[in-house]
Amino acid sequence: MIPLRLIPYSEHEPSLNMALDWVLFRETIENGLPFLRFYGFYPPGVTIGRFQKGIPNGLEGYPCARRPTGGRAVLHDGDLVFSLSGWHNSGLFAGSVSETYRATAEILAEAAARLGLAVEVEEGRSQAYDRSGLCFRATSRYEIKLMGKKVIGIAQAREKGAFLEQGSIYLPVDKNAYMAEIKRGFSERGFLLEEKGITQQEFERAKLAQKEFEIT
Repeated sequence: MIPLRLIPYSEHEPSLNMALDWVLFRETIENGLPFLRFYGFYPPGVTIGRFQKGIPNGLEGYPCARRPTGGRAVLHDGDLVFSLSGWHNSGLFAGSVSETYRATAEILAEAAARLGLAVEVEEGRSQAYDRSGLCFRATSRYEIKLMGKKVIGIAQAREKGAFLEQGSIYLPVDKNAYMAEIKRGFSERGFLLEEKGITQQEFERAKLAQKEFEIT
């Protein structure tokens, strides 16, 4: 069995959520333990990709933070968000960026199907770039659609053999039921999920880093 730290659902403001993911990713790199975290945004807010130049039109009124991963802008307002770390040099998520995306997408799509949703994993090339700068306006390879509309977007970063993925999920299902099915998918693939909340030390470290992710 492969240990996987499971961090229960919580809600925070955008910059603190991004700082928490960054702190947890550093711990994966330093200590070797992958994690799966579920969370939401309160109040609703926007995240933009690591290399994105600015906040897209129409989203300027929301609190905004820069993700440690790539991709384009996402409005987080009622979505289920996850972050996942692991190793891309061995195991289930081994291979290229696309291959890691594919392994994640299989778990997410399988979980949705178990709840009765006929989702599709985008197998073709990424769609032509959408000038709006919004994540959900175009579907990249191995992202997930429902009735032709993108409902799950994922972004990734890599460092020292480890990867961090951050994903936004807009599915018409109960969040708790969907989280349970995702956890089931990991368990069936040989992961031992060990629930452990964010520690006080991690939280304090994230608070110190929070300013680095804020966009004002």
